[in-house]
Amino acid sequence: MISPALRRARIPAAVALLLTLTACTTDPADPSPASPGASTATGSGSSFDRAEFSHLHALVYDEQARALYAATHTGVWALPGPTAPAGAGEITPQRVGSGTQDTMGMTLAPDGTLLASGHPGPGEAPDLATPNLGLIRSTDGAETWESLSLAGEVDFHSLTTTETAGALRIAGLDSGTSTVLLSDDAGGTWDRGATVAAHDLAFISGAPDQILATTPDGLQISEDAGQTFSMLDGAPLLVFVETMDNGGVVGIDTGGAVWTASRDATGWESHGKVSGGALEAMTAAPGPDPDAAPILVVSTDEGVMSSADLGATWASVVEIS
Repeated sequence: MISPALRRARIPAAVALLLTLTACTTDPADPSPASPGASTATGSGSSFDRAEFSHLHALVYDEQARALYAATHTGVWALPGPTAPAGAGEITPQRVGSGTQDTMGMTLAPDGTLLASGHPGPGEAPDLATPNLGLIRSTDGAETWESLSLAGEVDFHSLTTTETAGALRIAGLDSGTSTVLLSDDAGGTWDRGATVAAHDLAFISGAPDQILATTPDGLQISEDAGQTFSMLDGAPLLVFVETMDNGGVVGIDTGGAVWTASRDATGWESHGKVSGGALEAMTAAPGPDPDAAPILVVSTDEGVMSSADLGATWASVVEIS
């Protein structure tokens, strides 16, 4: 149970992270949406080490900053994004700042705030009796982080956000109890929702009371802001699910197939397939125009790849193995 004190906890703690935006393209002369890469920016950070860059827990794309972030066992890394300007040279991923926290759930709020959870890195936050970061946030593009609430209490393995009545609503999956927790004040206080064996959560666009949850038994939906969940008839057995601002739902099933549906998560259609490796994380970036397919970015234990045609073809972003 979340104690009354923790329901209102605001525990200040800064974790310094230096923002590094990276760029990459496999063919500088062809900046197609399927080519990996992002706008070039300068910054400092540790050099790319494939031995450390592994076991990705979440991928987050910031459209405004054109930055792609990976939450890993050894901190947050900035990766090549899903689109590239002509002439952008290859720049390898870099860990953002000096933090080495085991970053688990991570998401982007509508105003550009990064929200995350996980566990402290070696030697970090030794005051936590239970090594859980609770909810942490960055409001300056991942340059710095502060602890908001539930430090030492909760490790969120999935986070998703929406806006309701002018406030930021956050839903998170408490990995210790498989319980959905809900905050209507941007992570300051929390209410307990349903217990569900979920892997991934996503608010349906424009419907702040509707939450999708991928489970081993099938896709489930909540119509009451996470208080109860029920099976969604006709949906594929998804591992990851995400909703887009321009409407529609996209996900990847247990076999690696890409699926799309309408805004209300009905009318599912199968598309291409992720090939190679065990799935670890997925995100989706807007396509080049409102009618275009989203640009999918997925990570497996073999690397990170992107697709602009719903999985029909894939371009390598980062090779791990």
